[in-house]
Amino acid sequence: MPLGLKGITLSLLLLLCVTLSVFGAAIKAPAGQPGSSPQASQQTVITITSISPPNVYIDSAGFTLTVAGTGFAQGDTVCFDNYYYECYGLLTGYVSPTELTAQVPASLLTTASEQVVYVIDAAGDSSNYAIFSVVSFLPSISSLSPPSLVKGTAPAPITVNSTFPSFMNGATVQWNGHTLPTTYVGPSQVQFTPTKADLGTAGIVQITVTNPSPGGLSAAFNFDITYNATVTTLDLPANDMVYDPYAQLIYASLPSSYGTNGNSIAVIKPQTGKVIAYHYAGSEPHQLALSADGQYLYVGLNGSGSVQRLILPGFTPDIEVSLGTGYFGGLNVAISLQVSPSNGHAWAVAQSTSSCCYGYGVYFYTDATQLPGNVTSNFANQILFANSSTLYFFYAGNSLTQINVSSNGGTAGTTWSDLVEGSSIAYADGLIYGNAGQAFNPATGLLLGTFDIGSASCCSYTDLLLPNALFNRMLVVGNTPFLSSFGITSYSLDEFTPQAAASFLQFNGDQASNFIFWGNSGVAFVTQVSNTNLQLAIVTSPQLVAPASSTRNPLPAPASLSPASATHGGWNFILTINGSDFAPGATVTWNKTTLTTAFVSSTQLNAYVPYTDIASAGTASIVVSNPAPGGGKASALNFTIN
Repeated sequence: MPLGLKGITLSLLLLLCVTLSVFGAAIKAPAGQPGSSPQASQQTVITITSISPPNVYIDSAGFTLTVAGTGFAQGDTVCFDNYYYECYGLLTGYVSPTELTAQVPASLLTTASEQVVYVIDAAGDSSNYAIFSVVSFLPSISSLSPPSLVKGTAPAPITVNSTFPSFMNGATVQWNGHTLPTTYVGPSQVQFTPTKADLGTAGIVQITVTNPSPGGLSAAFNFDITYNATVTTLDLPANDMVYDPYAQLIYASLPSSYGTNGNSIAVIKPQTGKVIAYHYAGSEPHQLALSADGQYLYVGLNGSGSVQRLILPGFTPDIEVSLGTGYFGGLNVAISLQVSPSNGHAWAVAQSTSSCCYGYGVYFYTDATQLPGNVTSNFANQILFANSSTLYFFYAGNSLTQINVSSNGGTAGTTWSDLVEGSSIAYADGLIYGNAGQAFNPATGLLLGTFDIGSASCCSYTDLLLPNALFNRMLVVGNTPFLSSFGITSYSLDEFTPQAAASFLQFNGDQASNFIFWGNSGVAFVTQVSNTNLQLAIVTSPQLVAPASSTRNPLPAPASLSPASATHGGWNFILTINGSDFAPGATVTWNKTTLTTAFVSSTQLNAYVPYTDIASAGTASIVVSNPAPGGGKASALNFTIN
């Protein structure tokens, strides 16, 4: 039974206040260790050196607590204190000047918590602290430190933390179900060290903790072994960007606020992370669209309410098309811009007034001529071509419409509501993906599944998607449930499960926009820093973009080229390599220079040949290489430049 010291008397409180003001605040001890506390007089100092047991499970029966130390005397009281400086006096037995016993009732063991244990003598002087823990049967993991490690990192201790006492001495850590040697630090911390083999492959590991009997198993907590990734950050407030697979360059539109190089297109070499040129584009360039052959760059100019076409590689101004004025006044601007994948002269625009956030029409053009077939019956804020005859437009939230495209423009087809959600969509291999996570098949009108990419905040979907059907991967940039920081999470495209991630702690708290691939080596996105400045991030990580095969790749066997020759002085073209045993991630070199390569199948590759490679007559050596494991270089094929 307690001794009635449910609270310290007013006089004792005053005495303690005087004590603290003279000697300073008491220092709380680390869990399981004695701390220090000031004394109120010059009498014998009371000191606790240990308590036994230091912890018990929640809802245990009452027990006898042994307190070891020095300076104990008859009349001393052992206190339980939950950090509110209220002594719950325990029935205390004096054994010797170095030992006391105290009866802890079951009523104090009903909640997982830490209790400060100290001794008060008859004069009101108090000892230092010791920590007693009431431990939950089920361990609870609140965080891991560090939260992730890069693939191939040397093994080092990882700390498992709990926000309340939930680890009992003897608790063990499991790594994907396999128990690892575990060090008990205290009721809120344990440590373990993964092996070199454990850290050899990028992935998402399930960490659990098991308490000794009668304790149980914790819920799983994700630990990321992240992809190796190099990030180059450019102070470019890019409104939009596109990748040119022929020139292997990124083009980014910059506003007038950028200063001397504002109202321009920045030309960026992603392999080096350097801006190599700026080209004036017009007033407030925003939306960008690149023709499939890399000849035309379409630029939405918000300052003049028009679309400007530039001829590459010189960024020479070509046609400019005014988008007119809106229903409620003000210039119309392009809020989404697309070029037909089969015809660089055919393009479509979703337009709105500069003061609004959604489009009220999709209009089709051939060069500067507006076609008669336009779709104005639905709102839209994003459009994208699936192929030359099908375009989808999306109204942020939940509405997706298919447009059938012909030489006369477009006609609205089926509209699906409440199936694809989010603020943007992506397309790959016949499927539509909303950045709320849905995968939708427009051919059947059915949802295939949903990626767990996190919940939206008040209908705001900030993560962006990049599907890659060739590698069966979906990349999501932002904060997902499987990564403790801002980064890119890679999912299985057909199974909707997370596979691994790349962590970018430097962007924590930021939001990304304009997420694109650049070749087979990396991705790029624009990030908003602290809700103010925009920066362009270039990520180099071949394993993230083209994950290594789990089986040994064969040696490629190219057999023929299509076309087999070209006339010098021509423009960009796609070179098709036919053969067998091509693996995802295969690359093609042209006279030892790597071309942007698209894996089509095990029997076909497409390589993007820039016009500079056929500037003069001669012969080019074409070599195909499969990536490791296995793989290797095939014998060269010759390409003739007439």
